[in-house]
Amino acid sequence: MKLNSMKTWFCLMLLIGSSLILTENNLEAENQAKDKSVTTVPGSAIIVNECRIKLIDRVILGSDRPGVLEYVEPNEGEQIKKGQVIAALKSDSLKASRKTAEKRSSNDIEIRYSKTAKETAYVELEMNLEINRRVPNAISTLDIKRLELNAKKSDLQIEQAELEFAMSKLQLAEIDSQLEETKILAPFDGIVTKKFRSTGEVVRHGDEVLEVVSTKRVKVEGHVNIEDSWKFNVGTPVEVQLEIHGVRLPIEDDTFHGKITYIDVEVEPIHGKTIRVWAEVENLENILKAGYMATMKILPDKSGKKVAQETSAKK
Repeated sequence: MKLNSMKTWFCLMLLIGSSLILTENNLEAENQAKDKSVTTVPGSAIIVNECRIKLIDRVILGSDRPGVLEYVEPNEGEQIKKGQVIAALKSDSLKASRKTAEKRSSNDIEIRYSKTAKETAYVELEMNLEINRRVPNAISTLDIKRLELNAKKSDLQIEQAELEFAMSKLQLAEIDSQLEETKILAPFDGIVTKKFRSTGEVVRHGDEVLEVVSTKRVKVEGHVNIEDSWKFNVGTPVEVQLEIHGVRLPIEDDTFHGKITYIDVEVEPIHGKTIRVWAEVENLENILKAGYMATMKILPDKSGKKVAQETSAKK
């Protein structure tokens, strides 16, 4: 009996020891993972590892109205300029309507006629009033009222002619707006990466036509510990270096400069409490490609604003 009790006690101690070792290993692994994600250099910068590079300017351009594509100029891989018309719908009927509206909007004959008619109506009224001043009741009161009404009518005819003239100009502007909707313009300097439609295809409102991206600027996204989020602001400068796994390239020694442009409003439970941030970095030579991993160094915020906020929060 005593031997069995000793065996049981020995097994129990082994189990407890194994549990303690596993727990210690798990804590150490979590700490290593956390340290790998964010490293704070005391009194200096915050080093954020495992950051991912993403494009900022990437859009899929579609048609603003249904129709038939008259042309889609660029092919995949071609460079385009901001404001360049890169695709358009057929617009023959709109162009014909515009010519008609343009003629109407430049025709002020009705306004000039109405002004001449007004002058004549008032001259006639004044002449008859003068006759009555010389010879009382030579012109009946009813005739005078009729002449006064005709003069007022001439005033309203001018207003009506001016209104119709303004409406014709608005109609021309409306047709011009519709013609602009038949065009697809490049929103920025970039490269066409996908071509979904070709010349002659029928499209509906919102159908995808082209995908355009710009590599002139990228965002570098990572996670910082919540206690480090007090140490920088939007606009804080950063330095970025590529971290390409599996290979070693000379470009990984280069440093790219940018600034923090976004600090998330929510805490993410990744390796403890972290906050997602990203920085905007210039990429004029297209070295920082989307999907690359990088290390971001958030430089010290010298304004002292965050430190003051942290002190107030702790109080």
